[in-house]
Amino acid sequence: MKLFIKIAAICCISALFLTCSEEFLETAPQGTLNSQSLADENGINLALVSAYSRLDGWASDWGAVSNPWGMSGSNWIFGSVSTDDAYKGSEPTDFPTFTQIELYQWQPNQPDLNDKFLAVYDGIRRANETIALINENLDLADDVRDRLMGEAKFLRAHYHMEAWKFWKAVPFIEEDQTDFKEPNDQDIFPLIVADFVEAESKLPTSQADLGRATKGAANAMLGRLYMLNRDFTNAAAALNKVTGYSLNPCFHDMFSFDGENGPEMIFSIQASVGDGVPDVQNGNFSDRLAFPHAGSPFGCCGFHQPSQNLVNAYRTTEDGLPALDNSSDENPGVDEPVDPRIDWTIGRDGIDYLGHGEHNPTWIRDRSWAGEYSAKKFTYAPGEGNTVSWNPAHLNPINVPIIRYADVLLMQAEIDVENGNLEAARAKVNQIRERAGNCAQGVGATPVPLDDESTNANYVVSTYDTPWTDANAAREAVRLERRLELALEGHRWFDLVRYGTDYYKSTMNAYLDREQQRRQYMQAHNNVEDKHTRYPIPTQAILLSQIDGVPTLQQNPGY
Repeated sequence: MKLFIKIAAICCISALFLTCSEEFLETAPQGTLNSQSLADENGINLALVSAYSRLDGWASDWGAVSNPWGMSGSNWIFGSVSTDDAYKGSEPTDFPTFTQIELYQWQPNQPDLNDKFLAVYDGIRRANETIALINENLDLADDVRDRLMGEAKFLRAHYHMEAWKFWKAVPFIEEDQTDFKEPNDQDIFPLIVADFVEAESKLPTSQADLGRATKGAANAMLGRLYMLNRDFTNAAAALNKVTGYSLNPCFHDMFSFDGENGPEMIFSIQASVGDGVPDVQNGNFSDRLAFPHAGSPFGCCGFHQPSQNLVNAYRTTEDGLPALDNSSDENPGVDEPVDPRIDWTIGRDGIDYLGHGEHNPTWIRDRSWAGEYSAKKFTYAPGEGNTVSWNPAHLNPINVPIIRYADVLLMQAEIDVENGNLEAARAKVNQIRERAGNCAQGVGATPVPLDDESTNANYVVSTYDTPWTDANAAREAVRLERRLELALEGHRWFDLVRYGTDYYKSTMNAYLDREQQRRQYMQAHNNVEDKHTRYPIPTQAILLSQIDGVPTLQQNPGY
């Protein structure tokens, strides 16, 4: 799909769905082609590509939105900066609305929330346009019809799932609806399930084009949906159908250009550069603010900085198990044992940054504001970038995982714990930890064996060799492993919420109370309350839902 989605999208985005109006769903976009122009298989594929292209959130819609960053398909603002994984970063005056998200100063009129709402409902609109075209075309071969419909229903389910996990009370939009001012008084969860189930029944096990949805992707996403709803029985049934995948040999493989579509990747946001698209708009756009700042080879912008709390989570004992000590305010020294995933995930001083040289203090925009660390997963090795755009050092071809096999294994381990199968959970976690011990960050972007001599870090990671007999301890071990493995991939807030409201509130309030001693600006944080298990529905969406002056969308409780 490096070629399929991203090159074909040139035609599709410019001709089919050029713009998305501020009314999200109601107004037909300018410059569209009519359904007769898209009535054959090639035309339906163009419409489908357009629906795929919204996965990263970005649709060249500067001016229609406040900025593209809230739209990001990785959810780095709402799923990571809002948690104990990361600070907003940069400096105080740069996108202060991100700081409001970080400090739980959530308001319905925040533009970033509006942008996310627009992106997911525009994705729904594009998927529905594709479904309608398939329904209108009676000449498609049955196998082609099933595959295309499976992909379109998968994408519609994905975008509705994004809306549901942010706001819960949201409308479900069908392909044949003409009145889009739908109320949000019904639970759309069963409808999302139905779309994923239908998609799974129609999708093939594999696709000729990389990046298209498959049967495995549908089962994996359905399993995640059930996990978000704490339905472990149905989650297990879906996740157990995810077969044919395996862990990449090295942790960093799925974040490198050569390994990103390897055996671990189930479904991802595909990115490309050098494909002829103006301004490299098919590159990894929405995460570009997270690169190290001016002193680095990237030049900007220093957002999404890993927290000290996350750094401390990677500390290990001499035996290679998690140290479970958040007391330090310092970068781990060269002799202190750490999990090697720390240096594939976090840029820290004295450690090579994927072949760009050692991370150093000049790479941070304001160390007194948000600390000394940089994000690392979605940057790239030398030679994998591009040479155009307003900051060519940012846009790159590194894909963003939506779901990968390690994620599936860890969800299955959670289910094992809840079902009392503690040793099965330990075995799955140990698979993840064994892989973590295969490779370390050396000098340059190429992984090196963990037992190679290193003068910059003391990498020690081991498996849990003592049988697990305590369910609470096992549960915490699985949750920590999930954090270490998936850090800065945008899952943390959604995980904390699904672990339960009390757990979420206690974890985040303890974090915020400790962090205000490290970061002065965090003294302005609000306490995390029950209402913070949902984001506020954007004011603009509510205003645009009015019929005769009465909005059909109702605000979430507490806002």
